[in-house]
Parts: sequence; C-alpha cells; structure tokens
Amino acid sequence: MFNKQIPLTLMFIALVCISFQPVSASDSLNQTNVSVVSDLNQTVGKNIIGLVDTNRLEIGNKPVFDIIWSPDGSHMLINVVVNVYPKGKPDLYGCVGALYAANTDGSGIKRIAWAEFISSRGGITINPPLWSQSGDYFAYVEWVKGRMYKIKSVNLYVMSKDLNLIQKVELDPKVTGLESDLANFKWSPIENKFAALVPGEIVIYDLDEKNELNFSISGDDAEITDMEWSPDGKKIVFLKNGQDIIALDIENGEFNQIYSAKYVGMYGEKWSTDSKRLIFYEIKTSEKVDDVSYDIYVADEDLEKPVKITTFTSGSSRVIQWYPDSEKILVKKCSDDSCALYSLSITGKMKKLIKKDKIIDGMVAPNGYISATSLNPNSTTPPYIRTYDLFLLNESDRLTIENVPYYTWEGADVLFATDYKLSVLNTSTHDTWDIPLPSKNFDRLSLDPSGRFVAVDNIIFEIHEQGTHTQISAKNYTNSTASETAIIKKDMDEHSKIDTTEDATANTSELPGFPAIIALMGVLIVFVCIHMEK
Repeated sequence: MFNKQIPLTLMFIALVCISFQPVSASDSLNQTNVSVVSDLNQTVGKNIIGLVDTNRLEIGNKPVFDIIWSPDGSHMLINVVVNVYPKGKPDLYGCVGALYAANTDGSGIKRIAWAEFISSRGGITINPPLWSQSGDYFAYVEWVKGRMYKIKSVNLYVMSKDLNLIQKVELDPKVTGLESDLANFKWSPIENKFAALVPGEIVIYDLDEKNELNFSISGDDAEITDMEWSPDGKKIVFLKNGQDIIALDIENGEFNQIYSAKYVGMYGEKWSTDSKRLIFYEIKTSEKVDDVSYDIYVADEDLEKPVKITTFTSGSSRVIQWYPDSEKILVKKCSDDSCALYSLSITGKMKKLIKKDKIIDGMVAPNGYISATSLNPNSTTPPYIRTYDLFLLNESDRLTIENVPYYTWEGADVLFATDYKLSVLNTSTHDTWDIPLPSKNFDRLSLDPSGRFVAVDNIIFEIHEQGTHTQISAKNYTNSTASETAIIKKDMDEHSKIDTTEDATANTSELPGFPAIIALMGVLIVFVCIHMEK
C-alpha cells in the first residue's frame, strides 16, 4: 500500500547544463501539478497477492508493475509479477504473474490471465503484452515450462481492445528468443497484421480481413531467428540456421536470399526507414586467438549484391539505428578503455560524434538529433539511483543534462526525469516544461500517449495546469479507486466473456481534460527505462 505522505513543496533544481554552444531554457519555466487518481497496489496488487497459495509459497517481494499504454492513450495493460518461493526453500526461484486491463486512470480493472512458475517443478509464465500499431488489438504469450526453465510450448493470445479473444497460435518453441523480445511473433508496423513462426512456416494473420497467409520454410528443423518487418509492411527478413539472410516478399509470396556465409547475423536495427536497405554482418575468424572481426554489409534493392561498408574488430561495437534519411547509420565502437558514437554513411565514411572513457549508448530521434547517454557513477542525488548524463547532439547544438534516470523522445521534444520532476525540453526553442512528481524514490515511470496521466511504479497521477487543481495525499484517495477486479475466465484452450459476478466499479467521475499547453507536445510514447541492470 502506498502510505507515504505526498510532499506538497516542489523541489527545484538546475535542469539543463549547456556545453559548447551556450543556450538556455526560458527564464520562466512553465509548471503543472499532478494529483493521485489511482493506487494500483490497492487493486491489482491485492488481487495478485490473493493468487499466491500461501499454504505452499512464501512471498519474496512486493508486486512489480509494468504499465503498457495503448497507442492512442485510451487503455492500459498492467503486467504484474511477484516473486515467490516454496516454504523453507528461499534458494528456489518462483513467480506469480498476472495481466490486467484498465482505463488510463486505473479504473475499470479486469484480470485477463495469471500464471505460476516454480523452478523446481515448472509452470507457466506470461510475457508483457504488445499493442498493435492501431491500438485495436494486443497480444501476449504464455510460456509453458518444465523443471529448470525447459520450454515445452509457447502459446500466443491475440485479443481485441474490448477483451475478446481473436486468435490463439501455438508458436514454434524452438524459436523463442528472449521473453522480453519475442523472436517468433511481430506486429506489422502499419496494419493490423502479425507474423508468427510456427513449426516449418511463417504465418501472416490479417485481423481486419480475417484471413491468413502461410509460407513454408524449406529444410527440416530449420532454425529461424531475427524476424523483422520492413517499415512499409511489405517484406519480412529473417536469419536461417545462422547462415542465410532471407527476405520474404509478402505480396508475391517469394523468398529471396540476400546473403549466405558460414557465420552471419543481424543487429536489432535491420531495415532502413525507407525499407530499401538492410544492414547485417559476417563474422570472420583466423587461427590466432581472439582474432575475430565483423564485416558490416548493406544490401540495397537497387544493387545486385550487398556491399561491405566497414569492419568492427570488437563484439561490443555494434550498429544502433538508421538515420531518418536512410543514408546514414548510428554505430558504437568500443576499445578497452573508451566507447564512441559515430555516424556511418552507407559509403563507409565515418564521423565521430561523441567519445567517453566509460560506457555510452545512443539513439536517433525522429528529428535527426542524436541522444547519447553515459553512466554517471557518482550520482549525488538521493536515493542514489543509477543515473546518466544525457547529451543531445546535432550539427549546430550540443546540450548536456545531468543525473537523468529516464528519458524518451517525441518529435523535437525530449522528456526526461530528474529528481522530483518530469521535464519536457523542446530542442528547437530550448524551452522547458516541468511536471513535478510527488515521489522521488521510484523504479519505473511512464507517460500515457495522450499526455494526461503518468504512472510512477504503482501510482497513477493525473496532470493538471498549475493552480487549477490541488494535489491530494494518499490517505484521501485509497477508498475512492480501490475497486474490485473483474476476471476474464480463461484456461489453456479458451477465453470467455467477463465474469460479471465481480463488477469493476470504475471511477465514473469526469476527469478534466489535459491542458492545451501540454497537449502541444503531441502523442508521447511510453517512457523508456535506460538505466542498466545493477
């Protein structure tokens, strides 16, 4: 239960440190207030604790909440996990996980599925769900595991936003990848379609047209990895048996072999933004110990063969992301004592952007800015959470923001958290908007795409213009939103309608609209947690 008094005094700190070209934020920073509208620990938290069989199991930690907002900000999915272990055996790992749906203010909660896994005997786990690009559908995967994590089967459930089961698919259990980044299931980037790897086939399901296309993969027990749609939704690339890079032209139903070698691979970023180019690497070895190199290739649909553009001599060097112009790629190159980010042209020309004597990472924003993060090992901000120095770069600007645990981009705006505040910086004007957060010690933070609500761990806050509403303390709201959790009945074979014996008593009071000034930020994507695992 969230039982700490929410501080009402805002804590102001210097937010933006500018280096190289001196620029400054507006002298009068615009402020907003937030108020608590829901404590998920009072609803889904209590519900998942009630799912733990305390006759057999001990609870190892508090529930951990992962909020997945729908793309239009009209719904949220809540993935919750609590660690458990058999009584008297704390060395054995286990977990109870559950998936819930709710309105964006945390009301109207319904449980979709739940599962239990104990390492010594197996069970089921649920991965965080993924929304389709339209927000009309979402999908989640249940992993059926034996003892010591051995995967027995992998079941994909696709549901509509009104919680009707649309499709159940048994995925190929050999091609699972990481639970946090499914290798055998991908939503189309532009349509309500998804691709699934089932044994011996790639299947494209069209949810609007209610049909499917099946593409057989030659070769017995072929190992397929790195499946990814092109941004235009017309092709899918994948790696076969670690040796063949193959593109599937969906409209023509043709497989085209792009490249073949003894050892080839692809990074997380594969397609250029115009869908005309692919980037991949070939691993070269020699008889010398530790003599390994990575030849980087670009395949262009206008060229007959892929072209090698550079060579990495370290496995920690990698391709990060294509630029919006599809002519350059952001790459990271590391040595024993430093790392640097470079802009790599498809012609092979490299330009150094930033170098640090510690770990560095980066991304390309939609407006062409580069954001780079470097670990700050000596954070002086209580509670001494892991923070980063954030660098924002383009041809004429370089801005530095210190002690940032989280950030994300939307257009020309970068959102970041520092101390008690969630701030929005317009990189064109250098104006900054602040959203004070009445909580400092948090692990997860995300903003809904409409910009109206923010989730800080288990608490949902609504954002207001300063002075239009007053903040309230936790003790004033816990009874108003602690509704019962409705359940969607489900077993391994069937989802059925919502169990109306447990009605969700949603908070029906009208909530004020998000202020126009913040609405100008546009649709804000879910916050990205950039801090490293300790």
